[in-house]
Amino acid sequence: MGLLSEGNPLSWTEIKLALQHIRSYALDELIRTFNKSKDRQKDAFTWGDEVELTLVRFDHDNKYVQLLLKGHQLLPIVCELNDKINDEACRIAWHPEACDFVVEGVPSQPYGFLPSHFNIVEANMKLRREQIQQILCQQSDCEYILNIAAFPRYGQRQCTYPPLEYGPSHSVEKSLCYPDALISPIHPRTKSLSKNTNERRQSKASINIPIFKDCKTLSPFRDELFKDDPDIKDDNIHLDSTTAGWGCCCLQVTFQCESFEESIYLYDQLLPLCPIMLCLSGACPIWRGYLSDIDCRWNVLSEAADDRTIEERKERNFLSRFSSTPSYLADKNKHLNDFNYPVNQSVVSKLIDQGMPETLSRHFGHLFIRDPLVVLKEFLHPIDDTTSYHFENLNSLVWNSLRLKPPPLDDNLMGWRIEFRPMDIQISDFENAALVVFLALLTRVIITYGLDLTIPISQVNKNMNIAHYRDSARKEKFYFRHGNQISEMFMNEIINGTQDFLGLVPLTRKYILQREDIDADTRHTIEQYLSLISKRAAGTLLTNASWIRQFVLSHPSYKQDSIVSQEIQYDLVWKMQQIANGHEDCPQIKYPNMDTHTELHPK
Repeated sequence: MGLLSEGNPLSWTEIKLALQHIRSYALDELIRTFNKSKDRQKDAFTWGDEVELTLVRFDHDNKYVQLLLKGHQLLPIVCELNDKINDEACRIAWHPEACDFVVEGVPSQPYGFLPSHFNIVEANMKLRREQIQQILCQQSDCEYILNIAAFPRYGQRQCTYPPLEYGPSHSVEKSLCYPDALISPIHPRTKSLSKNTNERRQSKASINIPIFKDCKTLSPFRDELFKDDPDIKDDNIHLDSTTAGWGCCCLQVTFQCESFEESIYLYDQLLPLCPIMLCLSGACPIWRGYLSDIDCRWNVLSEAADDRTIEERKERNFLSRFSSTPSYLADKNKHLNDFNYPVNQSVVSKLIDQGMPETLSRHFGHLFIRDPLVVLKEFLHPIDDTTSYHFENLNSLVWNSLRLKPPPLDDNLMGWRIEFRPMDIQISDFENAALVVFLALLTRVIITYGLDLTIPISQVNKNMNIAHYRDSARKEKFYFRHGNQISEMFMNEIINGTQDFLGLVPLTRKYILQREDIDADTRHTIEQYLSLISKRAAGTLLTNASWIRQFVLSHPSYKQDSIVSQEIQYDLVWKMQQIANGHEDCPQIKYPNMDTHTELHPK
């Protein structure tokens, strides 16, 4: 979740004039934050997930499904509803997302250290969709809230309800496909973020996604809508707006650590798991109505959110601000930082002088090469030294696969946190809960057994790209450390083990078996989640991306030309609705007997 302070955003011209002051304020805030919190100890293990949910409207007579631009209307209603709920377990915190067809729901309070909290997650996710769905049902019988990582025909005309006008005159980015009216009118920073990104970049967004070449796909395939665009590539689907990325939906998890030292250790161990979890959660094989040759959304967002100028893109190792995490944080792992990322050396030197470890100083030094793309006029000049607005704002506008979140200066209850960011949202609450709980349990496994999963950053980056490959969970090998050895391993070997490595799921089962304080219902639920992860890695269950691809390829209206028509999209999204709401089983992605004992109130 980004920083959601409200106010009047500065223009890019105004931000450029104030950059020196802004960076100075942010650096001072970071130093005060570090000095205040570096010795902080014994914070409780708390954690929570964030789900981004898509609003859709079905037209059953015409076999249409469209994105529903209604988030700005629903959020005030559902927020007022939650304000009146006294039971904390049933209260949800709702937030606007960048696009008006997406809303974000999080538990009002984080989950805690009790094992029974692992049994709450799925019930809480169901509650979130139920709260919005009840409001939708009072207004219409054809509107739904669903878990959709990338709406199949997003960017095609007639993909929204109500309909919008398209064309360069309706977009600050001069986009042909993504008008400004897609942006939420109540999100405090998205419109200025898109405008300032475009002005800083000094060119349109240009995203090229390899198309899936079927037997009747044009060869070379050329996106006719962009035939005059010099950035278009043959055999690629083309997107031309930052908003193309902001319309995707993800599943994120944040963990609070016991101390600063634990946060550094856990961050470094979670870093090589980013591509593993990205692969297992892949759910985005369709873009702008075409079957693509990728399974995940991450690299698409990396290109969409890229604010670099043409000259900056030529610089070696200066990547998009939305990219794979570029470095480990612990000094003992700095030899693995074999990707020579640029830093603001004056920031690094000042942080080292203040007693910050060198490798962490370089992490923040890299952060400070970025310009803040949104700054609120009301917060431009701090009135005292109790706020960390400028640092938090800068930190929240760099979207790496992991984010280290120091305690805010104005909040004495919050500790050092790690935000895990790469996963695609899944079709069902069960699948989302399985990924979240598995990841949360892995943090306990890592700390309990003192695991070392680190591999060179260059290999992490290769793994991130491999995770996007079609059907990578079953077909590709990933670099992975087991013991003192780094090998290329299939996902099945990483998750379920080999003769030389126990595997991440068996390690988790070992941890669960050794815990005597876990009740029977929670054990049952956790085992169902671990079974899903295990079977998905083994290939006996499909990832969402593989299932979606198979659905399209086997649809009677599909013409083997890579085109996902309105009718195919309608049938696909309706099927997803049926699965998500428990009206149909889908044994390719979840066995019918994978039931849980999830409940909102832990024992």
